[in-house]
Amino acid sequence: MAEPAYVTIADDYARRIRNRTLAGGTQLPSHAELAERHGVSRSVIRQAIQLLATRQLVRTVPRRGTFVIDQSPVAQPESPTVDDDVDEIRAVAHPIRRAQLAANLITHYQLRIAELSGIRQTAIEDAHDHGMSIADIGEHLGLANGRIGGLGRMDA
Repeated sequence: MAEPAYVTIADDYARRIRNRTLAGGTQLPSHAELAERHGVSRSVIRQAIQLLATRQLVRTVPRRGTFVIDQSPVAQPESPTVDDDVDEIRAVAHPIRRAQLAANLITHYQLRIAELSGIRQTAIEDAHDHGMSIADIGEHLGLANGRIGGLGRMDA
């Protein structure tokens, strides 16, 4: 069975973005132009753009357009990964020391999660303050409709 048109179109643009044929910051043509170019409806183009946004390859700015997100490699952090930390703790022979190290790492990551949650909430509020609806924000974050309500009661 053939893939839906929006997946084929999104995959084509994803390939062009990843191989840098479409550079970061490049504005994609309008939905109408893309629909005409690909011989599909605007709703198919909206689905393709949404899929690209979910893949974090493009971002849509209301009343401005859709832009390619810079795909420059991000510098890797100097600190070890979570898996490395867990593997090191798992290898500790003394059970009490292993439990202490695990508890410390849990506390560390719980604090980081709380910090990241605050950053995320502030970003959501900023997007809402700039005119995005909670539904649009949820869509850009890839949240299912049932999860959008958890973003906050800012529309109220």
